[in-house]
Amino acid sequence: MGDTSNRLVEGVDTIVDTDFHLTESEKDILPYIEDPFDGMLNVGGSETYLSNVYPSAGFLTRVTTEKAEMDDLRSPEAIRRAMDLLGVDKVVLSPGQNLRLSFVHHDELAAALMRAYNEWLLDAILDEDPGLTGSMVVAPQRPEEAAEEIRNRASEDQIISVMLPTAGALPPLGREHYFPIYEAAEEAGFPVLMHNAGNGLMANFPHHWRWTKRYIDVHVPLHGAEHMWNLSTMLTNGVPELFPDLTFVAEEAGLGWIPYFLRRYDHEIHGKRRDAPKLKKKPSEYVYDQFYFTSQPVEGADDPEYVASIIDLFDGQTNLMFSSDYPHPDFDYTDDLVRTIRAEFGEEALNNIYGGTAMEVFDF
Repeated sequence: MGDTSNRLVEGVDTIVDTDFHLTESEKDILPYIEDPFDGMLNVGGSETYLSNVYPSAGFLTRVTTEKAEMDDLRSPEAIRRAMDLLGVDKVVLSPGQNLRLSFVHHDELAAALMRAYNEWLLDAILDEDPGLTGSMVVAPQRPEEAAEEIRNRASEDQIISVMLPTAGALPPLGREHYFPIYEAAEEAGFPVLMHNAGNGLMANFPHHWRWTKRYIDVHVPLHGAEHMWNLSTMLTNGVPELFPDLTFVAEEAGLGWIPYFLRRYDHEIHGKRRDAPKLKKKPSEYVYDQFYFTSQPVEGADDPEYVASIIDLFDGQTNLMFSSDYPHPDFDYTDDLVRTIRAEFGEEALNNIYGGTAMEVFDF
């Protein structure tokens, strides 16, 4: 366990942050790019040559925050300082720029960036601090190469999960296109983390959202909407039935959409079982058995009764995991959630949410 002198949540054995982002940049990744892209991208004289490789919606503007003076998280020392600020014991390190890996239009380059990021993560972060753990990233554009990458990294003790960047990924995650990734992750014992990004829906789906003009137009619905879109196709095509030992984690979409989705799908399936012929149980039962959710951003934090009721509606006392989303501008401090729910839940539930469940999902 780490230094608890700055602990913000008392009474919890181990605090795990399940969505803690690095801030890797092109100057970190480029030295690890393989040929032929090495010669194409390492042109020197600029640090913006990857700006069009990871496209983003042009209307998005930089958002500032007064929550904290945040480090550039590209070294073990900066990560440890941030962990101390948050008062957490363990983190699941996730990519930053490479959350947009699914936007890369050049499929072979996407696979090269995948391998380069994972090599940088091991070389610059994990090998330098044996106490840190993180997610490898895979390129959804090249599922066979992604599966090979998973198998190549499976023996790395500090790699504990697979980050599948889902923002704007086409086709949706229930399609057979992704089955090689799921098979390799199941073999390796890695949970698959599904993480959207701030402009995922703007990139591909649905196209008519291109008419939005403001960041909030997209940011309010996008994370939950895209998770529902992907989860619906995964259930319809029987992904949890085909990969019964595989665990999925839906990240950074808040809470309220989860009970709605579960009840909506259970309701729809009654008259449409032919649409999901592989399912042998209620859709919600598969979600309860194999899917987990992270907490940030906790909408309605000023209404403890609402938050507690939502958590109860999707069995969140056993399948919800704390996340900060640090250092993104809308990150949650470690005690934001506990201040809302402590009066509603007992110590066992708090220990599950803040670390106990994560210690079971991830092989720390």
